[in-house]
Amino acid sequence: MKFSTRANYGLRLCFLIGVADETISLSLLTKQTGLSQKYLEQLLGMLKKGGIVSSTRGANGGYVLARPLDEISVKDVLLAVNDHFEIDCATGECHDDYCPNRRIFLRLYDQMDEILSSFTLKDMIDDYKCH
Repeated sequence: MKFSTRANYGLRLCFLIGVADETISLSLLTKQTGLSQKYLEQLLGMLKKGGIVSSTRGANGGYVLARPLDEISVKDVLLAVNDHFEIDCATGECHDDYCPNRRIFLRLYDQMDEILSSFTLKDMIDDYKCH
């Protein structure tokens, strides 16, 4: 299984915003990630719409997390950037009544959902600080 580029960079952006002591500017995020400003604006727009980040305009404007670190799960971020990590056999989309994969993929999906729902941005940042 592979997560999308949006998922990878969405999580990275949330991490960078989460470790910042204050509002972080788009230009600084561009420097830190090496991504284009246009692409970051798209991702940040998705994260904003998903209730993950909020923004302020002006000379000291930029981005902050919309909720505390321990209230934003990895799953929340993935859903905000439209990476639903769904497996057809596990979500009922498989049209083969005798699909041999259904049971194992359903268990896999349930375990992934549980892990992604319980792992927060705070956990990510705490893990990073330990290394």
